[in-house]
Amino acid sequence: MKLNELEILEDDFDLFVALDAADKIEFLFDACQVGLDQASSKQVGKMSDKYARHELFISAQEIRIGLHTLCITQYPEAIHLNSDSIKAIRGFVDKLFDDGLLLQRLDVAKSEFDVYRFLRVYEIKGKVPPICSN
Repeated sequence: MKLNELEILEDDFDLFVALDAADKIEFLFDACQVGLDQASSKQVGKMSDKYARHELFISAQEIRIGLHTLCITQYPEAIHLNSDSIKAIRGFVDKLFDDGLLLQRLDVAKSEFDVYRFLRVYEIKGKVPPICSN
């Protein structure tokens, strides 16, 4: 391997600095063996695979509970509950707790565009086995 013949420009150097120690060694080896372009593409692919697992998945649904509507928006780390009935929100949170979901309420201001009367936001702290009230 001839590192003294390797010329790394600014863009490739920015990529090099962002790599872990093992990936830096692999990048330098690949750059000497197959070229800088292929080594850069390989590392960019590995980084995109690494960060693709942390994509933001959002799901939203509306549930009718008698005369009231409960809108549930779930983010990876939080749940937003909107409704025109605080009783519907409490009942749903109690059900989540019984199912073993550990929640912590966050103080989040309601948006002026929110059509529902009540908003409750909970951070998902973790999951435990379901709780039986019997």
